[in-house]
Amino acid sequence: MLTNAKKWIMLGLYPVGMFILPLIIMLVMALFDAIFLEGMVANELDFGFMTIAIVISYAALMVALLIISFGIYKQDFQKIKSWGNFTKQMVIGLIATFSAAFVGGTLVSLLGETDTALNQLLIEQALQAMPFLMIMTVIFFGPIVEEIIFRLVMMNLFPKIKPIYNVIFSSLIFGAIHVLAGGWIHIIPYFLMGIVFGYIYIRNDNIWHATVLHILHNGLTVGLIFLAQGLLEAYPY
Repeated sequence: MLTNAKKWIMLGLYPVGMFILPLIIMLVMALFDAIFLEGMVANELDFGFMTIAIVISYAALMVALLIISFGIYKQDFQKIKSWGNFTKQMVIGLIATFSAAFVGGTLVSLLGETDTALNQLLIEQALQAMPFLMIMTVIFFGPIVEEIIFRLVMMNLFPKIKPIYNVIFSSLIFGAIHVLAGGWIHIIPYFLMGIVFGYIYIRNDNIWHATVLHILHNGLTVGLIFLAQGLLEAYPY
């Protein structure tokens, strides 16, 4: 188990990796561009600078969190006795996460919101600008970081309260983080997906189940985004 000290260290690292480090990296890149390239690429790559900064920050945060939680991942991997059952739960989990996203999206529409979540739009733009880097971030770096923070840490932060309250608490924060860029009503689908990730983590008492499910969900989502973009290009009308 993680000690309380490690939990709070990891929680402290999260906002640093999410907000502070990207700003520092963007500032360094902007200064480098201004001093050595005389601002030649700043206007063209402002969005690219932001994307690179996010990728580097997520990768660094993921490595730091994995180092701290390595013992838990190793221990939980050894607890997996049936890969057939693991695969079955991943299939059921994917059905549940996409159902949660659909139900959440439907509720958002019924409440009068017709625009796509700003977080989703930013991801789609970044995928177009730098597909390989963003694929690595959305499919691997992001899910690993989020499962460590929102399931492994937050759901064990208050061990004396009922697990369902830990699931709800972590899912609310999980949803809120995804809509910080705007559009708070879009917290609903992320909250519901967080419930699914939290449930599968509690049900199996294993961080691998939640992590792999999150990776698979994001991977399929990215695949669907590229498929939709390809269809729009092939059939624009």
